[in-house]
Amino acid sequence: MKRLTALLLIASLPLCAAEKTEPDGYNYDPAVGWYWYNQPVQKDDDARQAQPPPPPQESPTARMKRLQAFRDNLMNEAMLHPTTENIRRYKVMQDWMVNQASLFASRWEKVLLENPELDYSLQHPVYNGTANIQYTQQRQKQQQAIRYVNQRYGVFFFYRGNEPLDNRLGAVVKEFSEQYGLPVIPVTVDGRVNADLPDTRQDGGQAQKMKISHFPAIYLVEPRTKKYQPLAYGFITQDDLARRMLNVVTDFKPED
Repeated sequence: MKRLTALLLIASLPLCAAEKTEPDGYNYDPAVGWYWYNQPVQKDDDARQAQPPPPPQESPTARMKRLQAFRDNLMNEAMLHPTTENIRRYKVMQDWMVNQASLFASRWEKVLLENPELDYSLQHPVYNGTANIQYTQQRQKQQQAIRYVNQRYGVFFFYRGNEPLDNRLGAVVKEFSEQYGLPVIPVTVDGRVNADLPDTRQDGGQAQKMKISHFPAIYLVEPRTKKYQPLAYGFITQDDLARRMLNVVTDFKPED
């Protein structure tokens, strides 16, 4: 009986072992699972987070300031200690910066040739040979502005007859009026009349009403709307007065 029991136990051992080691598609011995279960843990992300961020890239402005400071330091060193080596180092740095400036200038010309709309000299030539042409065109614009002022505005000249500067401006205003046929109404604010302006009127409170506090003053007055605006304060030449009229008429629009 004991022998039979032992044989049964021995017979059952291979069957249990076979059931334990045979894979069924879901269970493995040892368990392997999906392939990444047995891969080592990656620590790249942790290491990357632990590293300090890279330094910010130096801006062109900061770099130029640094180079200029470096050049100035070399120059000062060469001035204080004019050894052959110190002067050579400064000369090398200075030549490099001059070459960079020359390269910039040449590339500038190339850009203007490729983009003529950026060339300021097309509208405003800077050569001496074109000065007369530009002056003539400018004078024509000014004369048009003066004619416009003559048609729409009245010109008032407030001055102090006891002030030499005001009287000198009175002569300029008179010549300007005669040259362009522009009527000007002179008004004395201190009661004294300039001999060059015999048709001067006495100030009857106009200056105070118009809140004019600086003299001499030239004002434009629009009779229809009774609006007024300053044209000039202090001394001004005829050319500047013509230019100022153009600026006021165009509301100080920049030249094209």
